[in-house]
Amino acid sequence: MTPDQLLKTTTESFANPIDIKPIGRTVTLCVEVGRYGEIGTITNVHTMTPVGAFTKDDATSVKTHGVLLLPEGATSALLFIERAANQSGTLRVLERFTEKFGTAYPDLKLETDPVVESEAWLKYASLARVSAYSTRKPTDIADTGDQNATTRQLGDLAHTLRPAQGMKTLPRWVYDQLVRGELDAGELLHFRDDEQPDEVEVTLEHNGQSKTFVIGKEKRPSISMRLSQSGEDAWPLERVRHAALTQAKDLFERLGVDWSQSFATGEWTSDQLAARLVNAFEQQT
Repeated sequence: MTPDQLLKTTTESFANPIDIKPIGRTVTLCVEVGRYGEIGTITNVHTMTPVGAFTKDDATSVKTHGVLLLPEGATSALLFIERAANQSGTLRVLERFTEKFGTAYPDLKLETDPVVESEAWLKYASLARVSAYSTRKPTDIADTGDQNATTRQLGDLAHTLRPAQGMKTLPRWVYDQLVRGELDAGELLHFRDDEQPDEVEVTLEHNGQSKTFVIGKEKRPSISMRLSQSGEDAWPLERVRHAALTQAKDLFERLGVDWSQSFATGEWTSDQLAARLVNAFEQQT
């Protein structure tokens, strides 16, 4: 897949594969991804001095990785997708691959679904935060005396409950009762009597992972793992690959698939590296 194939004019985004590492039944990809279509300047945030400029054909970009794992004999693969600056070049590659797969194998269907957290994760997770949001329409303080009128015009009103000083988490029963409808979020978060929250959002934490979702819409949240923290350097390809491999066995077990670490070793042959998806129609003609 070349950069011109991955260019997406509808969203003014580009993706450029810059490194690939196939080992055993795994492939790790590094993709540069970014947005274009705007005119702007590049500014040093410490001196506030402009140090460059970009045009509509220039893109501000980041490097992101994807790690594909396919056990021998399996019909399901796992694809770990790294995001940076809310972007992922691997998603564009997957989108393009799905298109090509459908052309090469018209009798087969390639389905992609997120892997969700297990019920066990939700069962043992700790409650870190509860927030509720009210989006009531603005009122005129001159007519109603509503002291919150100005706030309404600026944005939604949010009330948040966090652990008390010295505590790491909130009582788990708060989450359980919110889910069962036994606890009123408006009362819990001290909304006014004439004001009820439109949505209640919770953050759960377990095994170093944090999930945020809206009560009543959570189902089971899809799995995500934090790599580098804000301000840290981005991880190189090999480190991202290692992080994916440490999670592989557990995730494949949830899918009913056996994963062996031996699948992550072994060099590809020249024939394997030369394999391409072929348009079925062109092959017949």
